[in-house]
Amino acid sequence: MDHSEDIAATAYFFDRAISEIAGLERSVRIRVLDFGCGSGQLVERMNELGYDAYGCDIVAAAEWQSAAPVPQRCKQIGSDPYRLPFDDESFHVVLSTSVLEHARNPDEYLKEIFRVLKPGGTAMHLLPGKWYLPYEPHILVPFANYFYPNCPTWWFALWALLGPSHPEHKALRWRERVKACRDFYDNGVIYLSTRRHERLSQAVFGNCEWPMTFYITHAHGAFARLCRKLPLRKFWGVLSREFRMAFLVQRKQPAPEMR
Repeated sequence: MDHSEDIAATAYFFDRAISEIAGLERSVRIRVLDFGCGSGQLVERMNELGYDAYGCDIVAAAEWQSAAPVPQRCKQIGSDPYRLPFDDESFHVVLSTSVLEHARNPDEYLKEIFRVLKPGGTAMHLLPGKWYLPYEPHILVPFANYFYPNCPTWWFALWALLGPSHPEHKALRWRERVKACRDFYDNGVIYLSTRRHERLSQAVFGNCEWPMTFYITHAHGAFARLCRKLPLRKFWGVLSREFRMAFLVQRKQPAPEMR
């Protein structure tokens, strides 16, 4: 599937957020890190928009290097110990797109994001809410995210028979589909509530923001586009944060002597 249009729209969303939410001007070339960059398509787009953009991911670079548009700018995250492959205070902005629901080590990655951000820097994350409807957005199983982390296997088995299958599961037999859903749920996803995200962010950054009116106004998703036609954008923003897509912002406050 060609996601180039979505990547371009996401890049423009972050471009606007860097200006309006992070408050950064183009007087210097802004250094941006895409946390969980995959093959680096968003890194490429952000560079095209004039940013000094880099990426990192847990997947070894060699596994996707042939498909990576900017492989020299995408590096592998260290696993033992967990460490982003960049120096302290390297970036003005760290961003991620549908990554935090897969990163099962928030105590580690938040400290690393904080470390690589410059004082006054901003982290911005797009992610599905824990109560995402109408189904878990990766394996398309209704309410599996609601049950997290204790969804019973019979629930996956039922929807492997009744519901739509993920495109990668369509060629699998029923038992194989059930196993694929079980494995992904147990090892590939973590659903944290808004309150849990806030507690984790407060512990590391001392702050946590959900600029959901900005998200509704500028995001390219179908739900955001629908809500732009309706009044009460603040209300729809809260609904989106909990039941569709959320926009999380964390700020690294400068040291007192730098203020």
